[in-house]
Amino acid sequence: MSTTQQAAPGEAADDRAPGPTDAVETAPLSLTQRSSLLMAPHNPSREFMSWVYQLNGRLDVDALARAVDDVVESHDLLRVRFEPGPGGDVDTATQHVTPFRRGVMRVVHLEDRPKLEALTAAVVAVEAEYRDLSPWEEPRFQATLYVVAPKTHVLSIFVAEALCDGESGTLVGAELSRAYALHAGRTPPDLPLPSRGSYLRWVLDNPVPEQAQQRAVDHWRGLLDEPIAAGNWPMTLPAGTRPRTRYFNVPAPHWQHLVDVTPGMEAMPFVVVLSWLEMALARVAGAERFVVTSAVSNRSRPGAKGLIGNFVGPTRMVAQVARDEPLEEVSPRVLRSLREALAASVVPVPLAESRLQAPAAFTPSPPTVSFFMFEEREGPDFSGVRQRRFRVNSGRDVLRVNCTPDESGGRNFFVISGSAPPERMDALVVELQRHLGMRD
Repeated sequence: MSTTQQAAPGEAADDRAPGPTDAVETAPLSLTQRSSLLMAPHNPSREFMSWVYQLNGRLDVDALARAVDDVVESHDLLRVRFEPGPGGDVDTATQHVTPFRRGVMRVVHLEDRPKLEALTAAVVAVEAEYRDLSPWEEPRFQATLYVVAPKTHVLSIFVAEALCDGESGTLVGAELSRAYALHAGRTPPDLPLPSRGSYLRWVLDNPVPEQAQQRAVDHWRGLLDEPIAAGNWPMTLPAGTRPRTRYFNVPAPHWQHLVDVTPGMEAMPFVVVLSWLEMALARVAGAERFVVTSAVSNRSRPGAKGLIGNFVGPTRMVAQVARDEPLEEVSPRVLRSLREALAASVVPVPLAESRLQAPAAFTPSPPTVSFFMFEEREGPDFSGVRQRRFRVNSGRDVLRVNCTPDESGGRNFFVISGSAPPERMDALVVELQRHLGMRD
């Protein structure tokens, strides 16, 4: 591979120690940042946001490099490093803004080989880079552009979730799109502009009240004391295997019908889909009581709505459903449990556990089911360039279900597991489709 570093003319891209005129801001970690760092070794994503796209069309590489620099220069949080406390303590860790240096985006040239070989090499390189990510080693925003052919590129962007949550990622993508259009001489898209405020200052000015922290800890203490039946969903990944994925689509008219009937159950589509998943698991895996993990982005304060930063808190709810319970009974209980989890997410699970006992590695209570329902389109949108997104996966998923919108207004379902045998995956998908009303 041939690698070049984009930088302004005559200016080197480096990471030297700050000089006497460089202002380096320091702040303690927020609660959600501390939780993210505690979870990182045990999460398949290692707590990193990732965007990996194949870009097809004529791309202005110089404009993209300048756009990336604009975004990273504008937001101090995207240039933050973490410093652990004495003995590696997370509670007393601090975050430090590093000086901005031009040339954030690396460019790797692969166009000297056949296109398919070059594309494969780019994907392999992205996966290798992803496997080595650590929020302690390098949490900052990083981008690499692989030049596969004159009109084919692969763009990878990584940033630790302790710095940038999902909604922040949407803001980053919008800002990157606008900056690219301006540098490429094109009309900027009509996308939201994020706030220029400092997330670090927001953390300092908006501490979580101690009383709220204690209420959350008490909530999690009650859940931690409850035994969780393991069920019989497989929990170990056979050596040398990769996660299995099953996919199906719910057409737009059918999805709209499902949405229309949810108000009668005093629920929202998120809760109803989660209820269907619980019922399918109860029938297929016999897991009638288990743990569901998800994440929420708290932007209830006006100052946080357009601010790039980490406002995500993982939530954990205990799910309990009998095999033959009707949806009308499951959904209200799921909604109550979810509301309780959201109310207590100010102190996320790993942090609460670290407060309740001697320091120990965070271990999710089995069987853990991760559920994500995406309604916002994330990532950049470059005018005139078509995109195809890659999913980078470490293969450690127990069970993950993603529900994403398609272009027609329907929904794409992805069921992913690093441990389940094919027949179990197939049975779960069939049962989930049955609850969706797609099968008899």
